[in-house]
Order: sequence, then C-alpha cells, then structure tokens
Amino acid sequence: MHESAPLSSPGDLLGRKSVSHPGNPMDRPAVIFAALAMGAAGAMFYNLLPMILGMAQDGLAITTIQVGLLSAAFFLGYNVLTITAFFWIRRANWRAVTAVATPAAIAALALMGASENFGLMCVSAAFAGGAFSTLYGLAATAIGDTSNPTRWYGVKMSAEAALGAVLFLVLPSTLIASYGFKGLIGGMVLALLVIAPSFYWIPERGSEDKQPSSQASAKPAGPGDSSTAGSSRIWAALASCLLFFGGQTTIWAYAERIGQSAGFEAGAVASLLSVTLVAAVAGSATAAFLGDRWGNILPFVAACLLFLVATVLLAQSGSFAFYAAGTIVVMFSVGSGITFSVAQIASLDSDGRYVVLSVPAIGIGAMLGPGIAGFLADAGGYLPVLIFGATTVVLSVFLALFTSPPRS
Repeated sequence: MHESAPLSSPGDLLGRKSVSHPGNPMDRPAVIFAALAMGAAGAMFYNLLPMILGMAQDGLAITTIQVGLLSAAFFLGYNVLTITAFFWIRRANWRAVTAVATPAAIAALALMGASENFGLMCVSAAFAGGAFSTLYGLAATAIGDTSNPTRWYGVKMSAEAALGAVLFLVLPSTLIASYGFKGLIGGMVLALLVIAPSFYWIPERGSEDKQPSSQASAKPAGPGDSSTAGSSRIWAALASCLLFFGGQTTIWAYAERIGQSAGFEAGAVASLLSVTLVAAVAGSATAAFLGDRWGNILPFVAACLLFLVATVLLAQSGSFAFYAAGTIVVMFSVGSGITFSVAQIASLDSDGRYVVLSVPAIGIGAMLGPGIAGFLADAGGYLPVLIFGATTVVLSVFLALFTSPPRS
C-alpha cells in the first residue's frame, strides 16, 4: 500500500466501531475524515448555487439566461476535468493532485469575485469547476474504496450539506452584508482555507486491489463484470445519476429565483434555503443509517417520488408554506437519492474505475439542468422549469430499475 496516513488524527471522531474492516486501509478513520472534508469542499459551490446565482444577477445586473450560462460554465470546467479522471484517478498521486487543485480552486474563486466582466466571470467559474471537481472526484473514489460505501456516501453528503447550511446562515449577516457578491466569494475562499488542512490525511493511492496492476489480473465478478449486460448496467446507472442530479439541480439552482418571483421576502427565502440544506443533511443521514439494508434501488425510487411531490408543492407559488415545504422536500430527496445513486454505481463497479465517472455524471446533470432551465424560465416562467425537472427525474427512475441485476 502506498498511503501513509497516520493512525492518530481528528478522523478518530468517526469512531472505530463503524469501520470494522482491518484488512482495508481505506477504512481507517483518518482517511475517511480526509475524504469527507474534501467532499464537503468540493461540493461547496454547488450547495451555495442559488445564493451565487441570485446575488450575481442582482449585483451585476445580468439576465436570466446569463445566470444559467454562469452555472453552466462552472460545470463545464467541472466535467472536462472529471471525465479525464477515469484514466488517471488510479495512477496519479492523490496527495500531489490535492496540492495543485486546492490553491487552484482558491485562485479561481478570487478571480471570479474580483471580475466585473461577465465573460471573465464565466472563464474563472470554469477553472473553479475543474479544481473543485478534482477534490470531489478524489473524495468520491476514496469513499468508494471503503468497505461500506453506501454508509459513507451518506455521511459524505451530510457533511457537504452541513457546510452549505452553515455558510447560508453565517455569510448573509457578515461578509455579504458588507461586501455583497464579493463577500460571498470571499467567504467561500475562507471556508476552503479552513478545511484544507484536513486534506493532509488523504492517501497517495486508493485501495490496493483497485490499482492498475491489480486490475489487469483481477477476475471480473458480479453485475459490474466485463460482460455486455454488466457494462450496460453500469452505464445505465451513470445515466440515471446524471438525469437525477440534472432534475434536482434544475429546481435547486432556481429555488431562490422562484421565491423571489412569487414576491416572498428576501430574508425569509435566504433563511429557508439554509433550512433546506439541513433537510439535505437529514436525507443523506437517513441513507447512511439505512446503508445497504434495502439495497440501493428501492430507496432511490422512494427519493424520486418525494421529489415529484415537491415539484407539485412548488407549483403552488402563491403560498410560502407550500414553497417552503417543496424546497425542503426537494433537498431531502437529493440528499438521500444521490447517495443511493452513487452507491449503486459503486456496487456495479468491480475494478473501481467507473465510480469516479459519477462525478462528471453529476456535473453534466448540474450543467445541463440549469442551462436549459434558464431558457425555459426566460420564455415561460418557472412552471416549465418544474415540469422539466420532474421529467428528468422520472427518466432516471426507469434507468435505475434497469441497473438491478436479474434474479437467479
């Protein structure tokens, strides 16, 4: 094993009883702690997306279409980088990659906050996307190498949403109140600087049996083998993940705009969005608690059904109570649903190379969803946005059902 993460670390807070597979070094508390911290950092831009887009539109006087393009620019960079990770994630030194990606993310954010030009903002957002996605991809791969990825993906999603909720609560009354959009970006930079020391415990490599030298001689097994059926199930699971996250992000990215267009008070909407991230923590914590007790497909379908209920609630735009309930249910469903979606990919992935493609799948969905929604909202308001989000999630359910291997 190439990694040399110390045994004594803040990761001990995770508890040694929950990582009871001494034969797998990726179950070490320090490694899991580093991966959770890295995942929270990598997801920070996404979790603050409604605030970023809303403040960019209000502060820089950009159009609704430009709002969608700014989001798409971030996820374009996110996807370009992570699609290539399929080829290097098992070969590169993870610590060296982290040492490059972390300052790159900070520099790109700083440039984005300092820019007064929309084109330059999009370019810096794209570079930020590449850097953040690198951190997120490393975290997803490290968690996928643990002995219970479903549980730790749930904890990972909880950590990601918890960081977003804290920033939603703290930033509006502090840096944003004083500096507006620049204060928001500055707060993100500060958060990343605080989290970055935790990355020290990330190992140089992942699980030994998933390294390139092992993969060459490993015997394919289970539904994720090299057969046509096994391969098609993996790609269906990735497509399901893409559509699910695309539908979810379509609603999440425009949640603040939906509330604003309905005439709800800005402070109430901002407070509500922080609560919705707590709901995402609850959703992913539920997934972590369930683990693989009921498999991945049934809980994923349940999360999608909750999402459809939420879109119906959000369509009742005249009532803040319905709006609040809808946004809360949306984020509970994404917190639980994405956990089971990625865990399903990991369960089908016998050699550990495909799980990292869940990151660009998430990114492509997050790029296409708000980008398309921007045009829909500009042409017909937010009802078409809700319908589009619901339709993509329904399609993801059909693909997810296909990924379940036939009973013997």
